[in-house]
Amino acid sequence: MRKINLIIITFLFAFVLSNADAQNVKTLSLQEALDYAMDNNYSLIRSEMDIEAAKQRIKESTSIGLPQVNASVGYNDNFARMTMILPPEFSPDPTQREVQFGTKYDATLSASATQLIFSGEYIVGLKAAKKYLESTNADFFRNKVAVKQQVANSYYNVLTVENALFIIDTTLKITKNIAEETKQIYEVGFNEDIDVDQLELLVSDLEASKLNFENQRELAYSYLKFYLGIDEQDSLVLTDNMGSLINKLESSSILLDDFVINNNPDFNYLLKQKELTSLQVDLEKATYLPSINARLNYQTQAQRDTWNFFNSGKWYPSSTLGITMNIPIFSSGTRASKLKQAKIAFEQINVQEDELKNQLNLQYRNARNNYLNSYKLYTNKNKNRRVAEKIYKKTLEKFTLGLASSLDILNTHNQFLNAESDYITASQSFLQAGEELKKVLAKSY
Repeated sequence: MRKINLIIITFLFAFVLSNADAQNVKTLSLQEALDYAMDNNYSLIRSEMDIEAAKQRIKESTSIGLPQVNASVGYNDNFARMTMILPPEFSPDPTQREVQFGTKYDATLSASATQLIFSGEYIVGLKAAKKYLESTNADFFRNKVAVKQQVANSYYNVLTVENALFIIDTTLKITKNIAEETKQIYEVGFNEDIDVDQLELLVSDLEASKLNFENQRELAYSYLKFYLGIDEQDSLVLTDNMGSLINKLESSSILLDDFVINNNPDFNYLLKQKELTSLQVDLEKATYLPSINARLNYQTQAQRDTWNFFNSGKWYPSSTLGITMNIPIFSSGTRASKLKQAKIAFEQINVQEDELKNQLNLQYRNARNNYLNSYKLYTNKNKNRRVAEKIYKKTLEKFTLGLASSLDILNTHNQFLNAESDYITASQSFLQAGEELKKVLAKSY
């Protein structure tokens, strides 16, 4: 029996250890969450791969202008050689004669080297590859800003749901106690049954709300884990609270920062795209220029009637050195059409630049106004919830003394819950407004 118990205990201990290994617990402040996302977010990992691919693209473009060397080996077994008939004038024999040319076996070794001497398309293409890397880096920065905003807002959302759940859970416990006390008083004949019914109805509503917020909490954590790049099975513990984050935002100098449009990630990315579009115009112009290539070829050949290529039999070498200039003359309007298309695309991106400037200026003013309005709303709701909490506590005291009815508790409780809900929502809106303003200013990113 002791052996069986020992086996069971050992199995349970191993099971607990395996679960502990499988489920990691991460404790993160908001800043730690942002830092963690920079290394583990799926979108940013792909963006880093794009940067590495862009670097390889530069190497690829550069190598086109460097020497290209190739070698080849060829072997033929002419088991059925072609036969030709020679007329009498090509032979002392007055009759036609059948002749087979070549040998049964032949082998060829060859090597070639080419070097690009001049190509306008190559020069522009190399510049474009480098600009593409800059554009990829700008896109990476833009993605970082977006991911940080997503992580921060998801962090705030978790705190919002946790706060709401805490308020409901605390209120539910208090209401259950009052309902139980009211029921006991009713049973001895000092209360009406309507008081008991109203409180039981309130308990039922609170339990339904609690279940709803528990589901919301699970979903909020799932979204935060997704943006962080954390496995769904891992656990998260958030160390920051909404109050400390609001205090930090209130003490920041975000309203004093000037809006510098060139610092905006979207505008910076568009400028890189504009440079690439300009290079596309240059590339189409370069197609009108000639290109010059040098080449060196070497070949040696052996012909045998018997298979003996590795003995001292003779090989016949040949080599050439040459330069080729390709001159574009007439393309039936193809090059001209491509050049016009590239110029139109460049004009379009100029219009897009002006549009984005105006759009970002509007976005900044809107984000700043939303921030100010959200702060005013937050301070107002914070004041209201304190007043509602004070009223609710006084009503509870009166109820215990028999100076207030269950209807009074119900009304003040609803008022208190609404005030708390408005405060939590206003807190979240204020924090999110701060993130939107940070994004436009590219501050702290």
